[in-house]
Amino acid sequence: MNVEEKYKIEFGKQVTKYLKKSGLDINDFAKLIKSNTDNVNDILKGKVGLTIGKMITIANLFGQVYYNFANPNYPIPDKEELIRNIKEVLKKRKSIGKKSIDKDRLLANELDRLISEGSLNKPCTAKYLHSKMDEKLSEKQSTEITNLLSKSPRNKIIVSLFEKSSPKVFVHKDYASKYDKMSKEEVVELIRNNELKDEKE
Repeated sequence: MNVEEKYKIEFGKQVTKYLKKSGLDINDFAKLIKSNTDNVNDILKGKVGLTIGKMITIANLFGQVYYNFANPNYPIPDKEELIRNIKEVLKKRKSIGKKSIDKDRLLANELDRLISEGSLNKPCTAKYLHSKMDEKLSEKQSTEITNLLSKSPRNKIIVSLFEKSSPKVFVHKDYASKYDKMSKEEVVELIRNNELKDEKE
């Protein structure tokens, strides 16, 4: 048996001990580490190698640093502490997930606000729309706006003026015909002028 195989088996034994001590079910454990029961069974038997990232995820779940978790001589906390740690991790994940969902909803709401206020009655880019949004969304990417505009229901009223344009140029379909005969360069210049006008106001 080589060193790597030995480590895989040792780590699998450690996971088994922590699961037993905490009373955490294999199915639940698999979901919590974004895996499946077959993979977990292979981990427990030492059949699969794990990335450092996966080892950290498993150790963190039990409130441990991975090098202590993997050490068979390191004392395993009692059941109450392990359960408390698992609950704490779940609580943290839930709040992170909630924040992300809230910001996604805010992004969609802001986009719909801009559409209803007529910001897309003239050609514009996702970057420009982003600049007009609530500052809570400052860390969002322009590509997320492009994705929302390209999907239903918004793609039924918002069109992209040039195929394979980078960045994409969007406009409300009711106003798109105005720009049919304009070149991409002319439209980009128009967008730039509109942006400068907005900055002055």
